[in-house]
Amino acid sequence: MTVQHEETAQIDALAEAVWRVMTDVERWPEWTESMRRIERLEDGPLVLGSRAQIEIKGAPKSVWTVTEYTEGRSFTWETSAMGVSSTARHVVEPADGGSRVTLSVQMGGLMATLLSPLVRSVAQRNVRMEAEGLKRRCESGG
Repeated sequence: MTVQHEETAQIDALAEAVWRVMTDVERWPEWTESMRRIERLEDGPLVLGSRAQIEIKGAPKSVWTVTEYTEGRSFTWETSAMGVSSTARHVVEPADGGSRVTLSVQMGGLMATLLSPLVRSVAQRNVRMEAEGLKRRCESGG
């Protein structure tokens, strides 16, 4: 069984500005309550293969690795911890003078199956907080 959730947000900011905020992952805890702490494990910009140790609200600390990356458009990162494999995708595209962001998470594995109601609830809450926080941060010029 796979748990999936997706949120889309219209943001009144150019896609390039949203991309800068979205890829500055160490600053996410400033604008979304879903993240307790993010520490990049390499220096430099976020790119394919980049890793970060992340403490997500309601989940164990884990290392996420960027597995897909399209500059200015999208990145996907993945992790596996305590019987749950997770994939999170972040997409920004120009739309109506601003941008549209789509954030999604997919979780599988034995523990995701056994605890699917809890995992689904945490995923929905966290992805919603990230979409709302990103919108607030970008529209305030952050």
